[in-house]
Amino acid sequence: MQTIMPNNRLLLILWSLLLFLGISCSKEEDPVPDPVVVQNSKTAIYDAFKEWYFWLDKLPEVNPNSYSSDQELLEALRYDELDRWSFIAPLDAYIALFQDAETKGFGVSMAQTLDKKLMVRFAYKQAPMGLVGVHRGWEILKIDGVPVKNIPNLNVAFDTDNEVVFTFVTTANDTVEHAVTRADYKINTVLHRSVIDHNGTKVGYLVYESFIGDNTDELDEAFELFQSEGVEELVIDLRYNGGGRMDIAMTLGELIGGDEVVGQVMGKMIYNSKKSGDNIAFGTNKENPLRLNLDRLFFITTKETASASEMMINSMFPYKEIVTLGQTTHGKPVGMSILQAKKYNLALAPVTFKILNANDEGDYFNGIPVDYEVVDDIFKAWGNPQEACLSQALSVIDGSVIATSMKSTQIHPVGIPLKRGLQKITGAH
Repeated sequence: MQTIMPNNRLLLILWSLLLFLGISCSKEEDPVPDPVVVQNSKTAIYDAFKEWYFWLDKLPEVNPNSYSSDQELLEALRYDELDRWSFIAPLDAYIALFQDAETKGFGVSMAQTLDKKLMVRFAYKQAPMGLVGVHRGWEILKIDGVPVKNIPNLNVAFDTDNEVVFTFVTTANDTVEHAVTRADYKINTVLHRSVIDHNGTKVGYLVYESFIGDNTDELDEAFELFQSEGVEELVIDLRYNGGGRMDIAMTLGELIGGDEVVGQVMGKMIYNSKKSGDNIAFGTNKENPLRLNLDRLFFITTKETASASEMMINSMFPYKEIVTLGQTTHGKPVGMSILQAKKYNLALAPVTFKILNANDEGDYFNGIPVDYEVVDDIFKAWGNPQEACLSQALSVIDGSVIATSMKSTQIHPVGIPLKRGLQKITGAH
């Protein structure tokens, strides 16, 4: 097994949201699959699976050209028992999202209560919804004058490039209207950062939505704040973080792992039998000047916490006391390598490896369980100490450890907003 310590050699992407996950390699990394040169896209897909697929012994023998579409072939090749993630996508859209953190839409993520209230989970700052001031905890009351509860198919409401008038009820209980049109926007990965003075203890709170983009400026700004304020505890909110680039995940690892992880193995990538020579152990030798040296870390998770997020949590277990709150994570202890068939504008990402921590712990296909089960309190703004998950963390910190009064049946993740192709990755519309 190779050992690779500098994290800038690890540009593998681990990504997921519910049933849609992916991983990409940078063109300068090793190992990186050679460019696919074939006669058609279906042959490209099949040849890639035969070479790189992690569950090689489960791969069926097929005639790739007997399938009517690339997607149909992919479904036939996937090992259904465990593989929920191998995917194909337009190459140009994939690159735009993962390298540039750019996409198109309203830029809002929502959830719906059982009594049909449509709530804003978050809005990206530079997206159309964010630019008009929409925030977490707002209710979408009407769309083009029609009450949400009277709209039979919300997909139709969001599947438009026309201007849409949304009526909101804010967290201050004010009713406001905003006319919004879908547009291209750049994703901000840090949704919130703050320092909470809780009974004399300074608690850093970071809401990190995804490990994508080309820089870590947002992370640096957050940890400059935490360092300058002298935080004594840190709550890392990954409840909507489906993953992203491993190099950025490792940067977060440097910042939260502190001196204990410098020069240490943070994870291992294990490939199939044909590619076992590519197995690597990875970590960092970088002494990040913004790193925090804390004995304990808190992670807020949900079933949307996946892939690189789960890897990050798992990588900390050998080095820190870890407290998890919220809901059991998605359960994706594997990753994918992007293969490019540029002639067909095709990005293919088969599952190619599993990932372990320094203690060889992994295989969490059922998710990483939580120490404290708490509902995602979508009715309160980021950083509100009364928000259920954050409140539970603060209770553990001060020793009171109260039980949440909210029940998980009160809300559930929305399944209605329009998400096709790479839109499934962002979790926003």
